[in-house]
Amino acid sequence: MISSSKIKSVDFYRKIPRDLTEASLSGAGLSIVAALSMMFLFGMELNEYLTVSTSTSVVVDKSSDGEFLRIELNIRYIHMLPSN
Repeated sequence: MISSSKIKSVDFYRKIPRDLTEASLSGAGLSIVAALSMMFLFGMELNEYLTVSTSTSVVVDKSSDGEFLRIELNIRYIHMLPSN
């Protein structure tokens, strides 16, 4: 099992040099919670960055003059044949 002195050495938030301070268990707990939170947030942001998402929207032209909007689509498929 992990001893209390090893957990106390994890304290990230010491403001005075190590030789002049005494590590606390609450400071170590706060450090561990902060580090886990940062890793979780980093992982969530990395997952969101690596996720491919596509968004399509269609807007209907509701012009008051009664004319229709002409839409032309030019779609090219470069590789149509399966590769062997």
